Amino acid sequence: MRLYVGLTTLTGSIERYADRFDLLELRADPGRLPSAKALRRMRASAPKLLLSVLLPPRVTGAALSAPDSLAPLLPACETAEWLVLQTGPEIGPSRRSRGQLAALVAKLKSETRRIAWEPHGLWDEETAHADALELGVTLVQDLSVTPGVGDSIIYTRLRVPGPGSALRSSALETLAEELEGAEQACVVIEGRPSQRARSRIRHALQGVPAIDAEGVEEGDDLAEDDELDEDGELDEDDFEDGDEAGGDSEDDEADR
Repeated sequence: MRLYVGLTTLTGSIERYADRFDLLELRADPGRLPSAKALRRMRASAPKLLLSVLLPPRVTGAALSAPDSLAPLLPACETAEWLVLQTGPEIGPSRRSRGQLAALVAKLKSETRRIAWEPHGLWDEETAHADALELGVTLVQDLSVTPGVGDSIIYTRLRVPGPGSALRSSALETLAEELEGAEQACVVIEGRPSQRARSRIRHALQGVPAIDAEGVEEGDDLAEDDELDEDGELDEDDFEDGDEAGGDSEDDEADR
């Protein structure tokens, strides 16, 4: 299995981030997503980093009724290996919604990237998975709390409340069991977890005998000079000066 673990926020330099994580999810809010040129520079600085672009509910909802509204974002989306379509509670499992989703997925499909779908609201897990199969996309679930269906390609979102919070061992054990048999697993962590999150997930996978986890190596902890403070965060001095990219805002909360 090829495992990728990352966050929804870039703090400091992309090189420093790529030393700790191998996946970065950025929200495609107009005016907040880095330009295609900036993303290409990021790719050049961290060529092994997997990039994912998340279309939040407002953007996806607008695109369902007016696909051309995505035109300003498409150049940046072309640099990503994953596109994640979030739909809000106003988008339900109706024939019209399914038709709009199918048309949007067809427009965004590419040989160089995968598409994931994260429905919020009216879809139950069984219906959502059946519709994801019909659409040819990967269903996004939190596999640390929700049973999956054994897909070979997985994109899962873990939610960690509070700054510097740690992933619970029980959640990691559940996640490891759900990833069993996958060819590729992308684990995105929302919030601001400990910088040891990637190594803890990888070590949890090593504890599942049935998993042959390519890219899950021993000794994946932080370097000796990356000391953590008492709440599990790296000190501010461990980050270079720079703006955060892809973080949540008050408007983002309204989308959920």
